[in-house]
Amino acid sequence: MAKAKSDKPTKAELIRQTAKSMGKTVRPRDIIAALKETGVTVTSPQVSTTLRAMGFRRRRRGRKAAAATPAASNNGLTLNALVAAKALIQKAGSVKAAEQAILAIKKLGE
Repeated sequence: MAKAKSDKPTKAELIRQTAKSMGKTVRPRDIIAALKETGVTVTSPQVSTTLRAMGFRRRRRGRKAAAATPAASNNGLTLNALVAAKALIQKAGSVKAAEQAILAIKKLGE
């Protein structure tokens, strides 16, 4: 037997309306609390499923770029480039001598 349709909205519709009124950052516990104030009891899985169907997806927190790629620094140097620079400094004898060699090579390229 089919249920007779009533005038009051379904729980899913109440969840949708509450989510739309809350804006972009919506959490299931906020919706549950808001609906509880109006006397409607919903569960977290109900809210999560309805939000997912609406297009609200849980956002994962990503790692920071420095933690994700320890080989790269802020200026874009890779681990291989740093090892090569260290070898150049050792061959030149000092950082200052290596800098002078790099400047001389740069002038030759101009």
